[in-house]
Amino acid sequence: MIDCLYNITAILQDPGTNGPWFRKSGYKKTFLALDNDEKRFGGGRPKWDSWIAESRGLLDFGMREVGMKMADVLAEKPWPTLGRYIGDKQPGGTITPHQDFLNTFLYGKWREYSAIAHGAFEGLMPVAMFYTSDSMPHEFRPQIDEQHPKILSLHLGGAAGVLLCMVTELQAHFRFDDSGARINERIHAMWNVLMPIFEIKELYDERYGQLMKDKHIDP
Repeated sequence: MIDCLYNITAILQDPGTNGPWFRKSGYKKTFLALDNDEKRFGGGRPKWDSWIAESRGLLDFGMREVGMKMADVLAEKPWPTLGRYIGDKQPGGTITPHQDFLNTFLYGKWREYSAIAHGAFEGLMPVAMFYTSDSMPHEFRPQIDEQHPKILSLHLGGAAGVLLCMVTELQAHFRFDDSGARINERIHAMWNVLMPIFEIKELYDERYGQLMKDKHIDP
């Protein structure tokens, strides 16, 4: 979800340029992956050859449907990962305000999520007990059961916060009609509910409080 938030905010920095770049880069990686599959599994295996040909055909149709040409797709540079984007210094060794905001996700609980998702040892340390509680001494198991809802609620709050960031970004850019769905009011209500979580309040203070004021997303 953090990567999705990065992609959304990066594209919205310059939709006319970054939107096609994001899509072309994805098409290119998919075509190259099919080339590798063909080298490994194709060449006389009917099911594989058929699947690869069908997949290429669907990709080609999708490109042509949005006016993209194969030569342009294959010439496109890779869309940067979050880590690469943050580390790509501007002339003079500076970073942009957007990069500085995304840097937030390299610290604290946000950094732990990456470690958990990748199965790193430091990511497993705080959560492994919940997966292996049956191997823990019996006297510790009630404590583990008691802590599980608390830890789960924090993770759910973090996930809801990242999703709320996406919704706020999209509303700030597109300004969807608020007359019936009460989008702005509901966005503010969710920020208020999640504000007691330190990491969410930090995001609000660093970006979203001011962004909603600037874009007139009023409660």
